[in-house]
Amino acid sequence: MEKLLITESEASKLLSVSTQTLRNDRVSSRGCTYVKIVKKGNSRGSIRYKMTDIIEYIEKNTIKLER
Repeated sequence: MEKLLITESEASKLLSVSTQTLRNDRVSSRGCTYVKIVKKGNSRGSIRYKMTDIIEYIEKNTIKLER
């Protein structure tokens, strides 16, 4: 079974960008949609990405050349 949510590190590898680029994109409201999981007593939370959102982001940003 494929994982529904992946870590920031896994997403950065799939997208071929650094984790810092992903962080910058989140702060700037750019890039791929993400999920913030907050546990009681931890306001920072952890960031996860849905595999479906990663795939959609790649497809949406693919430049197709006419031949």
